[in-house]
Amino acid sequence: MTATVPESGEAERRSAPRMRVLKRAKIVFNNGFSTFDCIVRNISATGALLTIDDSVHLPKEFRIRIGEEQAVRPAELIYRRSMFAGIRFLDVELREPAAAGNAPADAAAAADGADPAQHGGIRRIIPEILPEAVTTRFSWRRRS
Repeated sequence: MTATVPESGEAERRSAPRMRVLKRAKIVFNNGFSTFDCIVRNISATGALLTIDDSVHLPKEFRIRIGEEQAVRPAELIYRRSMFAGIRFLDVELREPAAAGNAPADAAAAADGADPAQHGGIRRIIPEILPEAVTTRFSWRRRS
């Protein structure tokens, strides 16, 4: 099998650079009752290329666990060609490329503590604690 390099006239459609890997992964769907093993061939911050058996039917959306990581990431099937499947991770937020002098986008990048150009326009997801006014209305929260 030979790798193909896009011609200079062809545009690269990926929004983040990919890295070649060879990792085992597990596709999980149907509320965790259905799983399939696969191999991750390349991965980026926004998606991955999987090698999977031709007979396996993948749903449009599923979760994937890559390697020995405990984290399970939500993903969607972008394309399927024979034993290859291209997926996009759903837990990343893509931002439009910032125009020169676009202060709100630059301020958001600075607040994240990362340069969005360095990570291909990917914004880091940071969990936040809900305000007390919201959490007091949760029925499962015990009030002392």
